[in-house]
Amino acid sequence: MHQTNTNAQNSNATKDSLRSLTQRVAQHWAQRTFDELPQTDVDMVRQRLLDTLAAGIAGIDAEETAAVRAGMLAIHGQAGSAAGAALWGTDLKLPAPQAALVNGTAAHARELDDFDGCGHTGAVVVPAVMAVAQGCGADGATVMTAIAAGYDLAGRMLNAAGGYRPHNALGWHSTATCGTFGAALAAARVLGLDADRTAQALGIAGSYMGGVWAFMQDGAMTKRMHPGKAAETGVTAAYLAQAGMTGPAQILEAPWGGFFTTYCGAHAQPQRVLEQLGEFNAIALTGIKPYACCRASHGAIDALLELRAAHGLRAQDIARIDVHCPAHTVKLVGSHRVDNVLEAQMSMPYALAVTALSGRADLPQFAPLQTDDPEVRRLIAHTHLHPDLPAEHVHGPLLKLQCVDGRRLQAQVQFAKGHARNPISAAELRAKAQSLIAPPLGQARFEALEQAVDQLHAHHDFDTFAALLQAASPAGVLPSSPRSHFLQDTQ
Repeated sequence: MHQTNTNAQNSNATKDSLRSLTQRVAQHWAQRTFDELPQTDVDMVRQRLLDTLAAGIAGIDAEETAAVRAGMLAIHGQAGSAAGAALWGTDLKLPAPQAALVNGTAAHARELDDFDGCGHTGAVVVPAVMAVAQGCGADGATVMTAIAAGYDLAGRMLNAAGGYRPHNALGWHSTATCGTFGAALAAARVLGLDADRTAQALGIAGSYMGGVWAFMQDGAMTKRMHPGKAAETGVTAAYLAQAGMTGPAQILEAPWGGFFTTYCGAHAQPQRVLEQLGEFNAIALTGIKPYACCRASHGAIDALLELRAAHGLRAQDIARIDVHCPAHTVKLVGSHRVDNVLEAQMSMPYALAVTALSGRADLPQFAPLQTDDPEVRRLIAHTHLHPDLPAEHVHGPLLKLQCVDGRRLQAQVQFAKGHARNPISAAELRAKAQSLIAPPLGQARFEALEQAVDQLHAHHDFDTFAALLQAASPAGVLPSSPRSHFLQDTQ
């Protein structure tokens, strides 16, 4: 018997060695059920689902979302149609791939979506899952399993690419590249594709991914669209695989044209795709944002708020701000140029200036811009970033203040609020979600949506859930409301 078991194990090992990385990931998630998910993973899926939906609803009236939505409606001409998938916060629908594009753009449009994993995993995976689920009759348990799958692979892909800094330093926006695989896997799981067709979906998606950082030169809108485009690509790939289209089985490791050789170079660590597969879900590496700007600024914002509270500081008390941080932080958020909202959200000098003035870093500090305020302009000019800390301090820069009265103060928060090691509480998440959902959709709708997310695993009619994401306004008319101040409840 022992010899038989040994032979069987050797046979299984041989079969694994003959299958590609893509096929092995596909087989795992095509077979995994909701009942097999650890409770901690289920809880994180719920939290990130609510957070992403809130970010998406907050982004419905962003300029970038409006442009993408108008473009897709012009192509498809389905405004107000009963067919298709919901565009969150409106009464409009589009075919699933284009609904994922619009909703993914909206979820990232205000810099309020989650972080880490592939970069902004929720804005890629959740719109893909929501769009497909509306058309195929998937139940809530399948939807939650698909979200878990998408988060897991998206995060694994970035780890295997060598990590955030090496991959993004090559010019790729990891949310768009690595996130595409997560969207394809998640969409395939909603459709109930078997292992072979799931692998085909991943191969198709990997053949058409993209997303580069050139937008940093002029604050172009494409940055906001990257998660949506990744979601659209993943959804389309899953439907194509369902219809019989094939994709390269070695999309990840092929020596010529594979993801790792083409997109990652020497930084690639391909086997990390399979590291602890089934034992650890990369969703645990993601975090939820408390502030409406690039995550690279959050540690310095936390430090400034700490000093502000401890010493009763006002903006006019601060003569100079110095931030010691890794070189990549300076590259990402070191700009003093703030001509539009994206540039403001990607500028630590601006983020610290408005925080010093208001004690907040929520959406109203960035949209509309506060650059007409002379104190904001003064503090931007007197904020300096120094690239003199090693990479491990990316979440905890050292903030130093020189005060007008001669005092010199400093603070360093090792892990900024929202990090996996310093997570926001359930009450803080609820306050954030409520502040973003209730103004446009109403308090009753927020409470219904919150309850529906909590009980999603028991839902059999996903269309009922999706209906909660839509506004009861005349076709094409978007609700308007003053922007919320969710940090009032989270500090």
